[in-house]
Amino acid sequence: MTYEEALQYLHSLQRFGMKPGLDRTVELLNRVGRPDRRCGRIIHITGTSGKGSVSAMVEAGLRAAGHRVGLYTSPALERFTERMQVNREEISQADLARLVSEVAPVVSAMVEEGLEQPTEFEVTTVVAFLWFARQQVDYLVLEVGLGGRFDATTAIENPIVTCITNIGLDHTQWLGHTHEAIARDKAGIIKPAVPCVTGTDHPGALAVIREVALAHDAVLVEVAEDAWEVVEHSHQGQTLQLLGARGWYQSVHLGLLGQHQAANAAVALRVLELAGVSEAHIRRGLASVEWPGRLELIGNVLLDAAHNPAKCSALAHAVREYFPGRRILLVLGVLADKEVPEMVGPLLGLADRVWTTTPESPRRMVAAELAAVCQQHHHDVTVAEPVAEAVAQAVRAAASNDLVLVTGSFYTVGPARRNLSVG
Repeated sequence: MTYEEALQYLHSLQRFGMKPGLDRTVELLNRVGRPDRRCGRIIHITGTSGKGSVSAMVEAGLRAAGHRVGLYTSPALERFTERMQVNREEISQADLARLVSEVAPVVSAMVEEGLEQPTEFEVTTVVAFLWFARQQVDYLVLEVGLGGRFDATTAIENPIVTCITNIGLDHTQWLGHTHEAIARDKAGIIKPAVPCVTGTDHPGALAVIREVALAHDAVLVEVAEDAWEVVEHSHQGQTLQLLGARGWYQSVHLGLLGQHQAANAAVALRVLELAGVSEAHIRRGLASVEWPGRLELIGNVLLDAAHNPAKCSALAHAVREYFPGRRILLVLGVLADKEVPEMVGPLLGLADRVWTTTPESPRRMVAAELAAVCQQHHHDVTVAEPVAEAVAQAVRAAASNDLVLVTGSFYTVGPARRNLSVG
């Protein structure tokens, strides 16, 4: 296969949707030699919000300590190859094509034998494990795709640490409609006698995680809201105090913006401590971490891939904190399976003008439909497609001190960032 053919093959598996269960992933892993057992020490991370950011911080800390570190995340922001990285170098197109060519016949053989068809994410995850194994990584920071209990990544056997960043109401059609139900699904990554770190603050969700951890004899490290404090911040980052097992870490520089990232840093710190990383290397990692598309400022355009109510509320708080008094021009594109009114409410409260657009995803909400939702709460809404045109219109309308905020989905922010980077 060429790279384009490999992507076409993987995307063709979307028609099989998302299915509960680990049997397909385990069977496919067995047939390709269980590469997940050769991916170094695995740190497994889930959560409603912050799991990608915590993964990036943990990866940066491990790399600062001199380790060879794999990072598996989803979805991609701009390129599919972003999802698999070693020491922040993406998998090459040639390697991805080669591995997909290797795995595709195994998938076909499974189906011919009457076994259930693996999904796109399951096949992609097995391809990733093969690549990380052959890259001989020391550590693999493994972000869950969706939920936890039935996610393909949970087919791993012996992580050294698991992490549940927090619990909110997202993906309710798959995970459940209460914090407790979602917590039980995400707590499915907890393994017997493997320590788990959580930043969950919802009482019901935390009670469920405690129950699951106790049943698995897993030490649970709870990171409370008073385990971090922002000392000062600027558009270049923030200075924090973080509480770890070793006591307070004073004057920690974090290269990411927002109080929610300070909370994520407190969680990442405890994960890194459990992985045996020194204070000096934790500090170095947090200072150097990069995570594109999350409160990322490019000129007068702020990009943030907030895509659920909790993330949108955190984004609105951060914009008020970092850009007080600025006129906000909002470019918004969301997926149809999200809790759209709850998402857009905090953002519309910020905005002087709004452009709705259509994300680059089959799950998209079309711009006109989103505009109808927004117009119930905002008087100045313009429909513009594609994403690049919506951003261009907002940039042209912006005065020198205005801020263009692009948000609502990875599939909105990714195309916007790609166009801004090229432009």
